[in-house]
Amino acid sequence: MRRRQRPVPATKEIKMYFHCGLCVEEIKALAKHGPVSPREYAELEAGWTELGLQIWCKRHEVNVLHIDFEGQKHPANMDRLDPEEDDHAEDA
Repeated sequence: MRRRQRPVPATKEIKMYFHCGLCVEEIKALAKHGPVSPREYAELEAGWTELGLQIWCKRHEVNVLHIDFEGQKHPANMDRLDPEEDDHAEDA
């Protein structure tokens, strides 16, 4: 019996962010001179690998996360919502 698929939204649903541990340490040191945002400091890449999905720190050239999907296929949503369309939808 096939499991019922739930919809995968294209809206921002992030609850926790990934960060490079080396970047976090640098941010702590830089904070002495003023606030530093991990979002602005980070230089992360994300992409598909033979195993699954990997997040890579460009600043330090190190792995942040590599997920092995163990050969399983998972539902995904790769749609991009147009912010202008969202603005116009509210006006209607």
